[in-house]
Amino acid sequence: MGTFFDQEATEEFNARSGDQGAGRMDPNAARQAYEASDRELWDFLCDPDSMIAPRRGEYLPDVRLQELEDDGIAGELIFPQMAPFGAGLMQYRHDIPPEHSLAGNRAYNRWLADLCNRNPGRHAGVALINVDDIDISVAEVREAHRSGLFGGVLLPTSTGTHPFYHDYQRYEPLWSVCEELDMPIHTHSGWSPDYGDVAAATPMYISEVDMWAQRPFKALLWSGVFERHPNLKMVFTETGCGWILETLRVLDFKIENPIFAHFTTGLSLTPREYFERQCFIGASFLPRHEIGMRHDIGTHKLMWGSDYPHMEGTWPNTMHKLRETFHDVAESEIRDILGRNAIDVFGFDRAVMEEAAARIGPEIGAIQQPPVAA
Repeated sequence: MGTFFDQEATEEFNARSGDQGAGRMDPNAARQAYEASDRELWDFLCDPDSMIAPRRGEYLPDVRLQELEDDGIAGELIFPQMAPFGAGLMQYRHDIPPEHSLAGNRAYNRWLADLCNRNPGRHAGVALINVDDIDISVAEVREAHRSGLFGGVLLPTSTGTHPFYHDYQRYEPLWSVCEELDMPIHTHSGWSPDYGDVAAATPMYISEVDMWAQRPFKALLWSGVFERHPNLKMVFTETGCGWILETLRVLDFKIENPIFAHFTTGLSLTPREYFERQCFIGASFLPRHEIGMRHDIGTHKLMWGSDYPHMEGTWPNTMHKLRETFHDVAESEIRDILGRNAIDVFGFDRAVMEEAAARIGPEIGAIQQPPVAA
């Protein structure tokens, strides 16, 4: 962890984010946590000065909602955080017995449902699954839906020793149940191979982490998942935005070449058309340089996110970042990207969202102001 973030940068973040800051980057903290008793570990996780301590809002729903509202956020998708179940994004990177993985997923999903249901309609939880046994995966999706996790399902970026997602026959029951229950499937940056204990490992991870989360799109495309399941939704979160334009350009270019035309056997649409019909981008902390691509991607495809409570996100300075990105964007486009698209994709209660937004802001006029120095 000491090599992941710059020490001075984290100290500045802590100073700006108050007494619940991210914590100091103590190189011994991870080892101490690993060796701690349950009681010591709980105290460690509640200590705002520890390196990997979560903010209280990660596990206290009332604190979470207040911090979100203070930052002008009415509703959110919740992906796995640092604690207590941060390993969901890294499934199949480490050798974990399948029964342990399943137990961890179930514990996380129960915990997440409890947290979300404390503030009904405000938190769309994203359930964890693995792909060791697809029948069990299907049952877990049904249980997550029954428990109120309407945010969808986090698709493991890696499938470990199991076939990848282009094996349609193996994964068909999973696609079917997600389509049936209107549970969007998500990929999210976070997974990568183990780059080893060398100086370049962290830069390699940061440079390639988006790519691995983008990869399942091609597997679902070429295996006919989008063709056979036209109501299935797929969301790419924290993977950047511009990549999809070049990916679609390359894929369309390939199928226009006669020697690759057979790739589309059984497919009625082009790659670009499948993306248009079924895919969306969770544009976490959408930066200024990507908002200029919105018309090429489609403003109806983008859903902004703050990445609360991570230090690389916009919290607790979201208004400044919104102005930085959206100050010269049309009102209808701002409303789509900041909320209306997510309401439609995930099925948030529009009345609940509008009531909260009217109470906490921010106003469109405030966003359409030139940014000032933070």
